[in-house]
Amino acid sequence: MFRKLLKLLSHKAAITVFSFLLQIALVVLIALYALSYFWWIWFIFLFIGFCVCIYVISRDINTGYKLSWCMLIMTIPTFGVMIYLFIGRQHTPRRVRKRFKKASDASQVLLNMSNAQFEAERASLNPTGTTCADLILNSASYPVYGNTETEYYPLGDKMFPNLIDDLRSAKRFIFMEYFIIDKGELWTEIEEVLRERVKAGVDVRLIYDDVGCMFTLPKKSIKRLRADGVKVVPFNKITFSFDMRLNNRSHRKITVIDGEIAYTGGANIADEYVNKKIRYGHWKDTGMRFRGEAVWSFTVMFLSFWHILDKDTELRYTDYASQTDSTAVGYVQPLSSGPGRNDHLIQSAYINMISTAKRYVYITTPYLVLDNEIQTALVNAAKAGVDVRIVIPKVPDKKTIYLATKSFMPILNKAGVRIYTYSPGFIHAKMMIVDDDRAFIGTCNMDYRSFYLHYECGAMLYGVESVSDMKTDFISTLGESHEVTPEEINNVTVFTRLARSILRLLAPMM
Repeated sequence: MFRKLLKLLSHKAAITVFSFLLQIALVVLIALYALSYFWWIWFIFLFIGFCVCIYVISRDINTGYKLSWCMLIMTIPTFGVMIYLFIGRQHTPRRVRKRFKKASDASQVLLNMSNAQFEAERASLNPTGTTCADLILNSASYPVYGNTETEYYPLGDKMFPNLIDDLRSAKRFIFMEYFIIDKGELWTEIEEVLRERVKAGVDVRLIYDDVGCMFTLPKKSIKRLRADGVKVVPFNKITFSFDMRLNNRSHRKITVIDGEIAYTGGANIADEYVNKKIRYGHWKDTGMRFRGEAVWSFTVMFLSFWHILDKDTELRYTDYASQTDSTAVGYVQPLSSGPGRNDHLIQSAYINMISTAKRYVYITTPYLVLDNEIQTALVNAAKAGVDVRIVIPKVPDKKTIYLATKSFMPILNKAGVRIYTYSPGFIHAKMMIVDDDRAFIGTCNMDYRSFYLHYECGAMLYGVESVSDMKTDFISTLGESHEVTPEEINNVTVFTRLARSILRLLAPMM
């Protein structure tokens, strides 16, 4: 009994909750004590809240995010300030910023291509896609690659068997980075392969998000992997601290094998992503396999994070380069974004794609919690006659966020955006397809967290054959989905309308 209690108290979640409650308790006690003796202390709290609001407003962050926090802080200044300091700040410590800058500088030098090379490829890109490629290249030095084969997977059920086969064939190295790793059939099989490969002399490295894996990744799995020689590091490690950056998570999903093959997409490593465990009906996720020149960007993405997290290890990135023969049609541009590094890059790419669309924009996303920039782009595109369609889940995994999603439906539907719910269950895919010639696939949801708080990744596709496969799958998904009608959107109670209005105000904090 004592061991179970000790284990529970030492769990990451218990540490997080205890740290948060301790801070709140201290503030409450100090506030109550002070207010019982000095009524004017309340004005001091109000002044502190006002100063914090001025600080929030002065930050170069999303306007909606500022408004939400200022409302909370000024309504309940004592607790609002404390909650903001605990989970609201988009702040990275100086020592981490230095490591980020060092890794970012190294990766940009490695990724940067000459202007002549880009100009040579620019003529082959679709004109509307080229502006997006320019945007990404100029903002973060992510190059455009030719000679890259792509294979699209409409389900995690289809992707992971191929990924595991590729892992078994690894000869030099395996890099994996995931937000969630959960015990189950899928992880058991992957863990066995990783342990077997490292025994065969393969360099195997794994990054997992410590918050995302808080309740899922068993400590014994990490111990087994490390005992066998697998290098494992957590991202945003949970510690007992008064400065816990719980918002800044690595939501990326990357697998790189021998520098020749890479995978990305929405799927984490858990049984529900391959429908071996049913949680919210049928789980639809998508992913893509890359083979060729573009794999280098995914390799550098992973190594730049490893460089930050494992500061005791010296890396020579070029040791992990590889040459792969491929004559595939089209171009691929992998990219990554996150707080303090390539801020809002994926959001900027989304806006560019939507704004330059001429015929259609097809989107799948599990969460539709929009900021003003994305909402305006969608509304303007629909009003300009572009066929804008968005597929979201019918069975939500987070009911509060799903209600917030519904709060955006009236303005979108009024402008002509068509919204569908995926009838079989939960759609977790994060994709955008535009005009048959360009697309994005990756890890980024259409919400504040992915755009402003999380580290995300993905790939822009220009004229590759997989864009057609993605469109075909999207049309097939529409056939399994229900189009939400204006009557369904607007025929709601006064209480529901009020709840939606409040949730829209709080949406940036969700």
